[in-house]
Amino acid sequence: METKASIVVMSHLSDAQEQIEMGLKLSPQSNINFAKYVMFKTNYDLNKEIDADALWAEFMLTPQYRG
Repeated sequence: METKASIVVMSHLSDAQEQIEMGLKLSPQSNINFAKYVMFKTNYDLNKEIDADALWAEFMLTPQYRG
């Protein structure tokens, strides 16, 4: 399912904020890095429709993923 990139980025940044408040360390970094990854992959056009699940699967193979 495709979703606007801006919604995906905001969702992951919000998740990171909550995780930081809970004292988690690695998970917020992955969410922040994924938000940056989405921005890079969309050439910073957050109005683009993306398949967030497919991009997440791709992102998990990168060194920036800290799952």
